[in-house]
Amino acid sequence: MNHEGAMLAFARLAALSARKQQLIGRDKFLILAGAAACRAGWPEVADRCRELVLQNNKLHIVGHNSTFADAMRDDDFKMFANKLDRFCTFERAEHLLEDLGIEIELPADSQKNAGDFALSLLSRDSFKMNRH
Repeated sequence: MNHEGAMLAFARLAALSARKQQLIGRDKFLILAGAAACRAGWPEVADRCRELVLQNNKLHIVGHNSTFADAMRDDDFKMFANKLDRFCTFERAEHLLEDLGIEIELPADSQKNAGDFALSLLSRDSFKMNRH
């Protein structure tokens, strides 16, 4: 499996969900992006996903461990992540993005690697929560 591609696809879907104020979907895609980031060797991307989920839901299961990588070794989290894998596979994410006309891979003119690009997707203003 192309773990970097999955990381980017799920990060893009998380950003789209955030812009639409769909926080439950956003968090699901962030967990999927974080898991793919761990598998791809991008722990800083995974931890950014964890941080964003915990901003929305301080009691989320991903917060039971100090890092996303630690969560990936936790049996309860593994069961949760496996359920999310069934919610949206990488192949389904690819189809969703293709239907929306959104590129999955890095833009051709990008000077960034996959991890840096994912961090830029996850740092955008669309992830700032509106608190009243």
